[in-house]
Amino acid sequence: MDLSALDLPDGLFAATWPLALILLFWNARRVAWARLGECFPTRVWHGGIATAVVLWSMQATVSGNFTFHLLGMAGLTLTLGARLAMISAALVTAVHIGIHGGQWANVAVVWLTLCATAILTTHAVLRAAERWLPANFFIYIFVVAFFGTALSLASAGVVALLVFAAASDVTAGKALSQYAPYLVQLGFGEAMLTGMIVTLAVVYRPQWVATFDDTRYLRPR
Repeated sequence: MDLSALDLPDGLFAATWPLALILLFWNARRVAWARLGECFPTRVWHGGIATAVVLWSMQATVSGNFTFHLLGMAGLTLTLGARLAMISAALVTAVHIGIHGGQWANVAVVWLTLCATAILTTHAVLRAAERWLPANFFIYIFVVAFFGTALSLASAGVVALLVFAAASDVTAGKALSQYAPYLVQLGFGEAMLTGMIVTLAVVYRPQWVATFDDTRYLRPR
């Protein structure tokens, strides 16, 4: 779902750049930068960004010259929290475009489509699980980490395909029917990867996962 090299309609730039800047500013204002090191080691933050950059570089081109790659946004959201994940995802987007020679004008579209959509979806699944499901360790692992990751990639993928259709002569229906099977495969793969990493982290280093509260999920009430 690499949109960085596409020739996008001018209308998308006018709509996405102001929205992206507002969202970034809003989230940056609400990150507790002074206490960041108290929440988790800064190497976790840096490692999450580096991991996402690597995942974005592992690309596969399918028919129609549309390129797919893993996102890693659900993992960033669960590890760092949604607000810091938004900021981190902007850095991932910029590094990716700088390395792979994409169009810098597409930064806002790519960030909103692939990053913000996936992060907000993961955050919504987390909040829904906290509100309506039992406070259980396996709920966090299987519903939030596994299902939330798959749903986040699927939602970002659908939005990306709609943007792709808007920038090409392919209809939205044809794009979705042609490329949806790849989203299913990617979603399952990323869900497995994120789920395993998050499971190991909450077992051995729960302080590294900002959205995991051991008093809620592990300690008896």
